[in-house]
Amino acid sequence: MEEAGGALLGRAIEPRRWVTHVRRVTVDNICHVGNVQVCASVDVTPTLETFLRVSFKGPRLSPLQAAELLERFTSARYIFVPNLEWLVEIDARDWIHFSRPYTRPCLEA
Repeated sequence: MEEAGGALLGRAIEPRRWVTHVRRVTVDNICHVGNVQVCASVDVTPTLETFLRVSFKGPRLSPLQAAELLERFTSARYIFVPNLEWLVEIDARDWIHFSRPYTRPCLEA
């Protein structure tokens, strides 16, 4: 998971790969680690706020297990502080999404 995080996060934080509020999974921002799918991106909202999003999907994967995977996945680039800024949501397709603000202050065009 640490190796996948280094590679996938490295690609996700490149500004040319940032995505708008429409979430798209591409071969550049998804990988498989064992039986778990991992997706990482920087999402840009219509108000130009940016959020780092890391998502996991796997058989019988709980939010607590996904949080442990998040800690390992981000360890190469970030010091993980549980519950500090990460928001979590689970969608209808059973993806567990973690997001946190990426840049401050908001970008201006």
